[in-house]
Amino acid sequence: MKKSVLLLFFTLGILFTTAAQAEDIPNQAYISGVVGHAQLYILSCEARSAADWAAYWGVEINETDFLNRLPLSDNPNEGFVGDPNDPWGNIPPASYGVHADPVANLLRTYGLDAHADTGLSWEEIKTEVAAGHPVIVWVIGSIWAGTPRIYKTEDGQKVTVANNEHTMILIGYDENSVQLVDALTGYTVTHSVENFLSSWEVLGNMAITGEGSGQSQMDEQQAQNETAETENAYTVERGDTLNKVAARWDVSWEDLAAWNNISYPYTIYPGQALITAVSPGEETADPAESGSANGETYTVQRGDYLTQIARQLDLDWQLLAETNGLIPPYLLLPSQVLQLPPTGDKQPSEENGDQPEVPEFYTATNGESLFALAHYYGMDWITLAGMNNLSFPYIIGPGQTIRLR
Repeated sequence: MKKSVLLLFFTLGILFTTAAQAEDIPNQAYISGVVGHAQLYILSCEARSAADWAAYWGVEINETDFLNRLPLSDNPNEGFVGDPNDPWGNIPPASYGVHADPVANLLRTYGLDAHADTGLSWEEIKTEVAAGHPVIVWVIGSIWAGTPRIYKTEDGQKVTVANNEHTMILIGYDENSVQLVDALTGYTVTHSVENFLSSWEVLGNMAITGEGSGQSQMDEQQAQNETAETENAYTVERGDTLNKVAARWDVSWEDLAAWNNISYPYTIYPGQALITAVSPGEETADPAESGSANGETYTVQRGDYLTQIARQLDLDWQLLAETNGLIPPYLLLPSQVLQLPPTGDKQPSEENGDQPEVPEFYTATNGESLFALAHYYGMDWITLAGMNNLSFPYIIGPGQTIRLR
């Protein structure tokens, strides 16, 4: 009888603890600052996801170098299977890719606190994302359904594999959808929670969680917010947008985004603390005095951002971006060398003439973003989103008709 009572209390304790933990997980979360890039090889999605995940934590990793450092094996739990340039979609012993353990092991050699797991729950990875920790997840294709298969390795081990194995980085969720950075294209994509969980389950809910050895961009933002002067800080309220806050504090939205490490699609959320001004001592020194600019190039310093550099060098920031092939969110890395446009050029080439005529409708093509479209036609992207009833994460797709006026 005593054992039964104790077992009952123990079970109730677990249930109460689990329920309390579930209540602590917010209904939605989004990590700003994970910048995606398209994978360089047909089967290098894992290396690409690892490099983009590491970059969020301030660690620069070359995708090709990372791929070459992975061990080779016919067992994806122990190393990369096959040739990264072979066709995609097969299972071992054909060229396939690699699972989480070897990737996490290699990430740790770069000083990152990476952990490979299977059997994770949806609540566990939501907790990671809510804490500002992006999660590398193993899914099937573009969040497709799939069938797990058992493969017997040369040494007799049985491994679960699946056709069209792929990786993405989970960076956001709400009650109905998830946001992921797709290694295939580098774009942030949105899928339903139901479809994501079904695709993620095929390979056993496999993922890499963890953080960097230093501060993440979110940690840096929090530290900046904690040390900001009260008069230079603002707590986001429901209904606020980046443009609206910038106008209220009489600053440019580009500066506001840069000070707070907010990248495309420039989403802010209620309760978020924003730095609304930077004291003169916090600005990067004038490039002309620091010696970083030599008249033809500029070497990016820690803390630099595009509009700031352009302002200090008396250049148009759009022209500087165009000269260096930079696209939203215009991410710069310390020690990156920027080519400077000729001194006489003050405007981007596409703006040397008149502002392009704004048609009533525009048909989106592959790879376009709402922000870039608004920028080209000299419009506010928030206004453009409202005109077209577009909501977070403001994705537009090929063939989609966008009203411009």
